[in-house]
Amino acid sequence: MTPSLKQLLITTAIAATIVPAAAAQDNPFARGRYVDVTTRVQPEFNPQPVRAGGFDVTSSLGVSAASNDNIFATETGEESDTILRVNPEVSARSTWSVHELAAGLSLTHREFLENGDESATDYRLFANGRIDVSRDFFFRVGADTAHVTEARYAAASTGAPEAAEFDTSSVFASALYRSDRFQLEATVGASEDEFEQLQQQIRDNTTTYVNARASYAISPDVAVFVQARQSELDYSTSDRDGTQTTIDAGVNFELTAPLRGEIAVGQFKDDRDLGALYGNAEGLNVRGNVKWFPTELTTVTFLANRGVADPGLSDSATSVNTAFGIRVDHELLRNVLLFGDIRQENNVFEGLNIDREDDALSLAIGGAYKLNPNMHVEFAFSTRSQESSGGNAGPDLDINVISAGIRFFP
Repeated sequence: MTPSLKQLLITTAIAATIVPAAAAQDNPFARGRYVDVTTRVQPEFNPQPVRAGGFDVTSSLGVSAASNDNIFATETGEESDTILRVNPEVSARSTWSVHELAAGLSLTHREFLENGDESATDYRLFANGRIDVSRDFFFRVGADTAHVTEARYAAASTGAPEAAEFDTSSVFASALYRSDRFQLEATVGASEDEFEQLQQQIRDNTTTYVNARASYAISPDVAVFVQARQSELDYSTSDRDGTQTTIDAGVNFELTAPLRGEIAVGQFKDDRDLGALYGNAEGLNVRGNVKWFPTELTTVTFLANRGVADPGLSDSATSVNTAFGIRVDHELLRNVLLFGDIRQENNVFEGLNIDREDDALSLAIGGAYKLNPNMHVEFAFSTRSQESSGGNAGPDLDINVISAGIRFFP
């Protein structure tokens, strides 16, 4: 499983536990004073949910074309292609006064016009629910399943006969209790990854984890917290088993600056049963997501992350990943949104038989033109420059993609 997707699924499960049952004014952990320009409600241009009994249903269909000048992510002999993309999505969320139920499905098909073997269909299906014991005490449960095609520039798919494809699924259960200025959260969960290609099946694994977090609200705008997480990794066809532990402390805030976000700093440790072969790692753990609202028309997002993941290489079960970036979203007109995004990534691969470090710089610009609530035109340009060094270095590569499409909202 790609590190980015796995982190996304796990982070989504944990984040779901910290959403309050109701945004009561006496809840010092509630946030939402400022509105991101990408989520601002504009009835004349944004689609409205369809009411179906006690549920709000949203759906869309995206159709686009993209030109990629290096579809195989190679250093030399780059090959370009045009990719047609179809992306239907549908989700439903209850509107009950207590408890909550949500479910959704998304599907993405990419058709390569000249390299049909690269064509792929991915999907994601999820369901989750909340049981309210009281306003300050509730449970959440959820499940998620997906089929994913790994990006060609990922370490385990670069230079492979075909991009890695895998099925992934996860479940979680959590509880949250709040009393005055204190809030306690706990989550347990599991995920499973199964890869299609024989050479990728060393990555098949089951992960079980426990996460606990205690928060204290210094004021209605600022809360501090400590958090601990332990994950057990069990590989079904290889000897890459291990334990990952993270302990950090941080602050969650929404200030009159105006700023909103969360920053945490701590320590991570990745212990493999065969650490002498695959490598163990420990060091500084960082998680940061801060939004700055300089005006009502502009939102600036700062991102930072440092931790560990399995890169899927036969000689390395652990890589230390450091990433940071800035994204700017701007409302040029009420129906025209523009964005710019820059990310810097560094991966250091651990293991007795590997000497490799990758650096990548990604840039993206684009936007959306909202014709009406039922049709939006989307366009983007992205570029990725990746360099690899060391005795087992991967390829240096550059990828440029131009895309444009239409999203329909029935």
